[in-house]
Amino acid sequence: MRYCPSTRIDYDDDVDECVVGGGPLVEGSAREMFDDVDDDAWVELDPVSSLTHATQLLDALDEEGIPSYIEAIYSGDMNTGYTANILVPDDQFEDALEIQQALPAPADDDEFFIDPDSEDF
Repeated sequence: MRYCPSTRIDYDDDVDECVVGGGPLVEGSAREMFDDVDDDAWVELDPVSSLTHATQLLDALDEEGIPSYIEAIYSGDMNTGYTANILVPDDQFEDALEIQQALPAPADDDEFFIDPDSEDF
């Protein structure tokens, strides 16, 4: 597993660079950035609909001082792209879940999908 230190997104080994910022990935997990949280203390919030929604939720959790990171799993299929899970410390799960439930889901996630008909493809 590798992660992007600037976006705190974990990726599977099939991904070469961060899909959000385009930056290089480093070995390990983004959870390593939080020395004060035990590795076994992380739990998943409710599933999110897109990587865009996950990054918005991460920003909202940051504003409240809740440690968090994203596990992004690339499906290998250009039509379905990425799925994303947000992990938070178990002792802050309830607060994080309230923030998640209050955050509206984004209407569209097109910026993370490649259009095979575009000139950039």
